[in-house]
Parts: sequence; structure tokens; C-alpha cells
Amino acid sequence: MRLRLPDGTVREGPAIDLADGPFDVGADEVVAAIRVDDGGDGDDGNDGDDGTGALRIDCPPPGPGYDRLGRIPVSKQTPSRGWLLAAVGRSRGLRSPVADDLDRLEAKLAERRDDGVDVEADEREPVDTSAAALREARRRVAAAGEDESRLRERIATLRGRVNAHRDAGDDEATETAQSELVAVATELSEVETERVAAEQRLSALERAARTERDSREARLKLEDAVENRRREARAYFAAELGDAFEAALRSLAAAPSLMATAESPASVADFESDPVARALAAARLADLSAPVVISGGRVSDADAAANWLDAPVVRCRPNDG
Repeated sequence: MRLRLPDGTVREGPAIDLADGPFDVGADEVVAAIRVDDGGDGDDGNDGDDGTGALRIDCPPPGPGYDRLGRIPVSKQTPSRGWLLAAVGRSRGLRSPVADDLDRLEAKLAERRDDGVDVEADEREPVDTSAAALREARRRVAAAGEDESRLRERIATLRGRVNAHRDAGDDEATETAQSELVAVATELSEVETERVAAEQRLSALERAARTERDSREARLKLEDAVENRRREARAYFAAELGDAFEAALRSLAAAPSLMATAESPASVADFESDPVARALAAARLADLSAPVVISGGRVSDADAAANWLDAPVVRCRPNDG
């Protein structure tokens, strides 16, 4: 491993300690540089201007499991044993009995989510299928229907009046009633059009809401199935690697010089509930070629950590200082 610092200083070796010096480099920057450099060997003519500032790390590329175990403390606030050991298993190339099923379900879930994004992106006027929108659409249908019924009753009344005036020989009254009848009939035609449009709009909203509901239910079922398979996979790795994990914790408890503790040496029971200790034990079991980035003050020495983990280590300050 070869690391070039922002001031141009170069550090080499399996263990590099940046935590106790005047180096303004935090864990986030180191992890980002490892992932961006992706195993460059320094012989590509690149002078380090690769989008990560002046920091450059030449090392093997991160492999499976590095996304979880490449940084300690890990990204998950309270990592479970199954979560950690699933990453260990992936780094070793192990596959759980449900791996194929899990891959299939995750692919279907990703496809469904991508389809949802594409539909939303292509939709020029997103359809509001909320309960409020459906209530308003139903209100408009009902209002148009009431107006239509009222106007039909009015037309029936006017037709009777026209006939009555015509039978009475009152031409002027007949003409007045006929004119009003024509006006109301015109209004009825407009209301009928509005009612049909309102019904079509309501029908479209109900179809969209039904489709959206069915899609959401299908997605939730897929998410449940994925989580169930992940849980089964974690249980498998916990069972397969649990004894080795316990042994790693015992080894860590027997190496008091590795962990910086203010009190007396910790026991295995203490480390069982210690997220940093659990992550270190998992990293020891994993097959990691890229450097493990250790931040904070819990690990006292980069060389000791590299020897114990059997992996390259960069020890640095946390990003919050």
C-alpha cells in the first residue's frame, strides 16, 4: 500500500497511522480515495488529480464485503452478528442456500422500483390519486348529476307549459315558454357533457388508484420476501461462521495492547456488546485485500491492528475531529 498525503508526503507499508500526526485527513477521505483509486498501481501516468483532492492511495481494489467491513466503526450503528458475518461470507466467496432466490427477488424489486421511477419521470402531469382527489372527483359527479336531474325536471315543466299555452291559443306566452325551454335544454346539454367528463375523470382516477395500490402491495410483498431471504442468509452465515467469530473475539480479548481501554482488559462478554470489537472480529475473519480504515481512538496502534487483522490498515482520525 502506498499513500500520498495532501502535502505530498508519501507513506508506504501494510500499516499507516495518520491519527496522531498533523494530518488533516479523515476516515471519509481515506475510504473515498480507496474506492476511487480502485487498485491503481501508480504506474498509469496519473499524478493524483483524480477527483479526491491531493490524497492518493495505491492498493488492491476493494472486494466483496468491503462495503460493510472496510471501515471501522462500520456504517451500521448497531451491527448484528448476522449482518457482519454475511459480509464475511461474501468476502470469502460463500453463498447461502437462499442466495439464488435472494438474487432473483432483489432483481425483481430493483426492476419494479426502476419502473416506478421511469413512469414518474415520463409522466408530464402526475395523476393525483389521493383520497382527497377521489372525494372531489366523486363530488363533481354527484353535483353534475344533481344539476342534470334538476334541469330535466325543469324541461318537463316547460314542455307542459308550452303545450298549455299552445292549447289556450296564447302565442306570445307560448313563444316565451318555448324560448326558455330552448335555453334550459342547451344548459342541460352542457351539464350532461360535464357529467360525462366528470364520470370519465373519476373512472380514470379510480383505475389509477387501483393500479397504484396493486403496485404498492406487490412491492411490499417483494420487500417482505427479500427481507425474509436476507434474514435466512444472515442466520446461515451466523451458524457457519459463529464459532470462528467467537474465537476472534477471544483473540481480541487476549490482545489488550490492540484495544485502547481506560479500564482493565475487557472480556469476551464485554466485546460481545461492543460494536467496534465485533467489527474488528468480523474484519479478521474476512478476506479483505484493500486497506481497512480504522477511525477514532479505540484501536491503539496501526501495526498491531494490521498484524491482528492480517490485512492492510490505515488508522486515522474521525471526520468530526
